[in-house]
Amino acid sequence: MRFIRFIFISLILFFLVFFAISLVMPSHIRISRAIDISSNKQKVFDAVNDFKVWDKWNQFTSNSSLTNKIFSDPSYGDGAFIKADQLHVTIIQSNIDSVKTKWDQTNAKHFDGGFNIMELRTGTITVQYYFDFYFKWYPWEKFTSLVYDKQLGPIMEESLTNLKLFAESNP
Repeated sequence: MRFIRFIFISLILFFLVFFAISLVMPSHIRISRAIDISSNKQKVFDAVNDFKVWDKWNQFTSNSSLTNKIFSDPSYGDGAFIKADQLHVTIIQSNIDSVKTKWDQTNAKHFDGGFNIMELRTGTITVQYYFDFYFKWYPWEKFTSLVYDKQLGPIMEESLTNLKLFAESNP
């Protein structure tokens, strides 16, 4: 009986410590990557604002595991979308300085993302690619956020490298 009580109290204490640690973790995280592109701002904006062009550089949408892709008509600008069995991405707002998107996965994960397009130096465009995640108070949800950067970061970096190659090579 003492052993069972010890295990029960230990489990409760473990959960309380787990919960207390999760309380100091943020409820919002932004995963972000950036790259400098030697191109003009309009060309870069056109590439990030059109879903049909995304297939040429964005690893999230050009992924061969996406099935039954459907593009809106038009495939660019506010309200445009790309829809597949696993993913639905919508452009919420676009202008020459930014493109804001909403991502919905079939496993019920919803998050925001987008691109900030800045000309900090003449002839060089800095593109920031980001995802915003908002979490509830659940400890397991906050702890899973720790792996998002490791999962998404390399794909974002590869996509930005492809965007750079695409924008710098096309007239």
